[in-house]
Amino acid sequence: MTSRRAALTSIFALGLFAVSACTTDGASRAPAYSGPTKTIRGYLQGPPYYQLTASSVVFVAAHDATGGNSAPMPKLASTSFTLGRNVTFPVGYEIAVPASGPKRVALAVEIRRAGAVIFSNDRMYSQTTGSNLDIPMREAPPKLKLRGRL
Repeated sequence: MTSRRAALTSIFALGLFAVSACTTDGASRAPAYSGPTKTIRGYLQGPPYYQLTASSVVFVAAHDATGGNSAPMPKLASTSFTLGRNVTFPVGYEIAVPASGPKRVALAVEIRRAGAVIFSNDRMYSQTTGSNLDIPMREAPPKLKLRGRL
C-alpha cells in the first residue's frame, strides 16, 4: 500500500513540475534575451474606412529571417496590445528585438477581435536596416460554415 501511495505521489509531483515548466507566449512574457535592444516601429496600413474597435488586439512577432523563406524562422520577440479606443488605419506599433541579433528580421502581424483574426499581413515583411517599417494589412477571408456532408 505504501509503495502504491509513493508511486502516485511521485507521479503527481512530476505532473506538477511539468505543468509549472510550461509557459505561455503572451505580451507579459519577458524576452528570451538580455542586453541591448533595437526598436522597430511603424504603421499598419489598411483600408482607411474600416473602424477598429477598442477591444481589438494587435499581435506582432519578430522572426529571424537570415536564412530566407526556405529555412525555419525562429521567433525572436513578440508583443501584443489592445487598441483601447475606436480608431481607423493607420495603427502605430513597435517591437524590441536584440540589437546584436540576426541581420534580417521579419515581422508577422495579426489584428484580432473576440479571438477571431480580422486583419493580418499576407507575407512577412523583413527589414535589414533602419528602424521604421510600414506593413500593409489584408482583411481575413470569411470562415465558411459547412453543414452536412460535401
